[in-house]
This record gives sequence, structure tokens and C-alpha cells, in this order.
Amino acid sequence: MKKFLQTIGLDPLVAFAVVAIDFMLFAPDSTGVGWVISCIVGLLLVLPCIMLQRFSFGDKWMIAIAKGVIVGILTAIPTPLPSIVTGAVGVAGLLSQINRKQLPQPEKKDAGN
Repeated sequence: MKKFLQTIGLDPLVAFAVVAIDFMLFAPDSTGVGWVISCIVGLLLVLPCIMLQRFSFGDKWMIAIAKGVIVGILTAIPTPLPSIVTGAVGVAGLLSQINRKQLPQPEKKDAGN
């Protein structure tokens, strides 16, 4: 279960930020300008999401890149529905971090004894 949560999970900071930005971008717009802005913002979010996934969540580079691109694409869709997916995998990431902190740490052996 721990491996599954780590694989699909997003860093909770990434998930919260992307959901908040997605809700701010969502506004009914009949001119199509909202779609263009959503695409630009989605592209701009890819690199920060990759970096947070790699260095904060501890994903390997290819997994972090894949998650960052997926989050960018989901943000570019001009509806709030993809935020449900982003929020759900953010919860999975939070559970993964909680499980990681609850594991007992191995005892260090003294070199002199």
C-alpha cells in the first residue's frame, strides 16, 4: 500500500496549490480567453510541480516529470473537474508521507562495542 501511495501521490503542497489555482482560473467565459489563460498557466506550473515532486516528495526524475506534466495538463482544462483528481492524489501523497514518518527507524550500532 505504501508503494502504491508513493507512486500515485502528489506532494500535498503541489496538490493544494494546483487546486487553488484551478478554481481561480475557472470562470465562465464565452470568448475563449479563459481557455488560453488556463493553458498558459498550466504550462507555467509544470516546472515548479516537477521540482517539488522531485525534491520535496522524493520521486525519481521521470516520475516527477510525468506527474508535473499531468498536473499541468489537468490545470489547463478550463473546468474545475480535474481538481477532483488532483485533490485525490494529493490526499494519497499526504497518506504516503504520514506512513513514511510512522515507520520505525533502524537503531544505529556503536562502532566501539
